[in-house]
Amino acid sequence: MNTADKRNPLQISEKTAMKTISPNEKAIRGDKGFSLIELMIACFVLGIGVLSVTTMIGTSISRNLSSKNDTIAMAAAEQIMEELKARNFTALTPGGSTLQADGRLLFENPSTGAAYSTVVGYVDTVSLANSDEAGQSVTYQVRWNIAAAFNDGTSDRLLRITIGARRMPRNLRLQPVQLVFVKGY
Repeated sequence: MNTADKRNPLQISEKTAMKTISPNEKAIRGDKGFSLIELMIACFVLGIGVLSVTTMIGTSISRNLSSKNDTIAMAAAEQIMEELKARNFTALTPGGSTLQADGRLLFENPSTGAAYSTVVGYVDTVSLANSDEAGQSVTYQVRWNIAAAFNDGTSDRLLRITIGARRMPRNLRLQPVQLVFVKGY
């Protein structure tokens, strides 16, 4: 038989009892639990993390709505663009909605916020299916401007067509989108 097996069970329990540490010894050795300050700091760090994630979720929802609006508005503008591309070059008359000096199509006066009046023949309303609500549609006002591609008067065979689409009724958070293409004779 093994010498370990020959030991007296009473001797083993005495050794085990000697290894047990009293609560006072734990305090002396530094084996404490969390203090209240450590717990407060941990909660503060956790709170900052949760707040950051919550803010990020709100921002992503807002960006998703804006991106969705841009996609639908672009589809409305593309629909009008295809109609204008299909027209005969001679049927396209220069004129239309107001353009800024930088080429952006305006739906309203930047200084006053008042809506620019629509120009007959250069505005249309497009209704598309709303993916948020089954059976519902979303309406976009589409305006366009037709101008000579070059302002120097040397070419009357190229037209620059600028198309803009904006959701109706107007939503300040959702900006109009714009397409520009050139059609030649």
